Amino acid sequence: MNSHTFLMRGCAAVVITSFVAGPASTATPPKQVVTGPVANYWIDTTTSSGFSMSGIGQGKAPSMSSMMGMMSGDVNHTVTLTLGSNQVAKTETTGDHRMSAGDLPLYYKRKVAAPTQPTQYTPGEPQSYEPPKGKILIYWGCGEHAPAGQPLVIDLAKITDPNQRMTLVKQLAPQVTLDTVKKPTPDSVKAYGEWPNAKADNGFTGHSLTGAHTVKTDYAPQIDFSLNQGQDFLAPIKVSGNQKAASGAVPLTWAAIPNAKGFVATAIGAGRERDTFIMWTSAASNTGWMGMAPDYLTPGDVERLTASKVLLPGTATACTVPAEVANAGEGAMYNITAYGGETNLSFPPRPADPKVAWNIQWTTKIRYKSTTGGLLGQDMGGMSGGMFGMGGQPSEAEEQTPPEATSGDGKKKKKKGGALFGEIVKQGVGSLIP
Repeated sequence: MNSHTFLMRGCAAVVITSFVAGPASTATPPKQVVTGPVANYWIDTTTSSGFSMSGIGQGKAPSMSSMMGMMSGDVNHTVTLTLGSNQVAKTETTGDHRMSAGDLPLYYKRKVAAPTQPTQYTPGEPQSYEPPKGKILIYWGCGEHAPAGQPLVIDLAKITDPNQRMTLVKQLAPQVTLDTVKKPTPDSVKAYGEWPNAKADNGFTGHSLTGAHTVKTDYAPQIDFSLNQGQDFLAPIKVSGNQKAASGAVPLTWAAIPNAKGFVATAIGAGRERDTFIMWTSAASNTGWMGMAPDYLTPGDVERLTASKVLLPGTATACTVPAEVANAGEGAMYNITAYGGETNLSFPPRPADPKVAWNIQWTTKIRYKSTTGGLLGQDMGGMSGGMFGMGGQPSEAEEQTPPEATSGDGKKKKKKGGALFGEIVKQGVGSLIP
C-alpha cells in the first residue's frame, strides 16, 4: 500500500467516524445558582473644596465660613451611608459602622403617614402661584467663544400655557439616558438604616477611608471589608486658573485628579438684564441640566458620556468658559465635578465550581466624586454676599446695607437681575411648573 492510498483510507475513516458519532458535544455547562444578597450597603463619598453649594438651594448666599474656607484652601470629606436588608422586618433600626476614621451610628425609624386633608378651594379665590418671568440663556461647550446658534433663549413670559411649561421642563431635564440605580430605600427593603440620621448628623470628621471596616446591626449580616489607598476619597480639585482673558473668556484650569473618570464644569448666574438667568455647561452638546443634576454616575454612564463628549475625560485639566457666558452675567458661580469609579465588594466570594451555589450575604458599593466651586473670573477681593442676587437670606454685608438704595434725585434705584436667578436656584426646575 503506497502512502497515497493510506492517506485516503485514513481520511475516509475519519469521515465515517464523525458521521457515526455525530457532531461534537454542545452541552450547556451547569448554571450556577445565585441567591441574595441579604443586605446591600451603599457608601457615597464626596471631596469638596471652595464654596459650599448646600445653602444656595434654600436661597442663601454662601456663608462667611464657606468663603473663609475657600481662602484657606479647606477640604471637606463627607460620606452618606445607606443599608438595606431583607433578613428581618423592623420599624426602628440601630447599628454601627466602625473604621479607623471613627464610628458612625446607623439609625432609622419608619414614620407613620398622617392622613392627607383635601385642599379647600373657594371659586373665585386668587391663587398664590405666580410663574416666574424672564429669560433663561443656555450655553454649552468649552472654548474662547460660544459657537453659532448659542445661546438657547427661553422666554418664560411667552410661555403661559401649562402644557407649554411642561414641555419646557422636559427640555431643561437631562437629555441623556442614565443607568437605572437601585439604591436601598425604606420602601424597598424590610429593614433600613442610614447615616446621617435623625439621631446623629454631626458630620464626618475623618480624612480617609483606608483600613478595616466593620458594620454591625441587629437586622443584617455583619459586614467586614478593607479599603486601600486606591479605594479612598478622590483627591480635592485644586483650581490653578480662573482669570478673565482679554477676550472676556475665562480659562478654568486645575490639577490632575488620580482615579477621576470624567469631569463636568458648569456656571450659573444672574444676567445683566433684569430677570435673566445664565446657565452653561462644559458638555459639547446641549444637555439641559445634565451638568448640575447627577450626584453620582455609574461606570457605564461615565463611559458613554465621555465618548459622546458630554463629560470631559478623566485626564482633563482645563476648560475655557466662553466670553459670551462670562460677559452675559454678573456674579456667576462656577462648579467643577470629578466623577470617580466604584468599589464593589461582596461576601462570600463566588465559588469557582458552578455546581456550588453562591449564597450572597452582603454587597457593598462605594461611589466617589470630588467637587469645587467659586466666583467665575473673580478673586476673593471682589466677593460680597450681595452680588449673587439670589433673593434669599442676606449675607452680613447685606444686613448692614440700607434695604432701599436711592439715586441722587431721591428716586429708588431698580435692582438689576437676581429675581429669576433666585427663584430658579431656590426651587429648581420645579418652580416653572404651575
